[in-house]
Amino acid sequence: MKAVVFHSLGKISVDEVQTPLSLDDSIIVKVKAAAICATDLRIFKGERSAKENVIMGHEFSGEVVNVGSNVKDFMVGDRVAVYPILADGKCDFCLKGFRNRCVNRKTLGIDVNGGFSEFFQPTPEMVKLGHIMKLPENVSFEEAALLEPISTVVNSLERLNVGLGDNILVIGAGPMGLLHVMLAKYMGVSNIIVSDYVEERLNVARELGANYTINPGQEDFILKVKELSKVFGGINKAILTVGVADVVGQLLDIIQPQGMISLFAGGGKTFISNIDLNKIHYKELVLTASQNATPEQFKKAIQLIASKRFNVGKLITHKFPLEDALNAFNLRSELKALKVLLLP
Repeated sequence: MKAVVFHSLGKISVDEVQTPLSLDDSIIVKVKAAAICATDLRIFKGERSAKENVIMGHEFSGEVVNVGSNVKDFMVGDRVAVYPILADGKCDFCLKGFRNRCVNRKTLGIDVNGGFSEFFQPTPEMVKLGHIMKLPENVSFEEAALLEPISTVVNSLERLNVGLGDNILVIGAGPMGLLHVMLAKYMGVSNIIVSDYVEERLNVARELGANYTINPGQEDFILKVKELSKVFGGINKAILTVGVADVVGQLLDIIQPQGMISLFAGGGKTFISNIDLNKIHYKELVLTASQNATPEQFKKAIQLIASKRFNVGKLITHKFPLEDALNAFNLRSELKALKVLLLP
């Protein structure tokens, strides 16, 4: 079968690899749609590594085409999505429901084979732990390829306790920033401000529910936020969906007392250096973060898409056959592309 394989730092290719063979305690999934995410892009650019010769991809969906003799919960033809974390199910975090924090966790497409391939075979442990989840009939394979990023946004907003009456600021209008807009709107926030340098993305943010947008390349970010704050009473929650270091210090000045700032995106070891801790202390601010999602949040993402309350397909801007994966990666590098799908 064809697969996108990581070989070494900055070197990936579309190769012919061994098609999975039937296992008694597992299944085989024919991959129908897979999405390229920011982590995949960093691996492609040589900014991040993965296990040598691993098949990339952790955002994907497909159809069951083979069921092992000991597997009772699936049948050929089942439409499924994959929660992309391997967990032991036994550590303290797993027992508390936080498999995304498992002390022995591994991630598909980075540590073990993922879904940028024609077929995918989960480990027996993944099947046993319920990490392969069936899809409702009204959720398409392409929509389901976005379940992993949606679930991480569910985690992000739940950690911030976002809801009615909140005024939130989203830094970055890439796919993850736009998903924050969609879900925050769904959760009933009062006002959403989105900041980004790409006007086309800000246009999409407004279409998806942002009340106000800011382009720091065309107007003073701080002054604009303060001006808007006079209209609705100020920002009480802010989410960084891009790793822009100097924004953190700016947020300490503009966010309301007892506000919350979440680092959704990583930003390197020096991300919050030179921060005035007194501003956090005297304003009683909460600085938090989120990464990945729990299986329960992944299930919530399925329910959200099935509800048809918002159109996640709006974020899918390009589709490529699997053999054109390198062209898809190059396009994803351009700021005008949002979610780019591979269709094996």
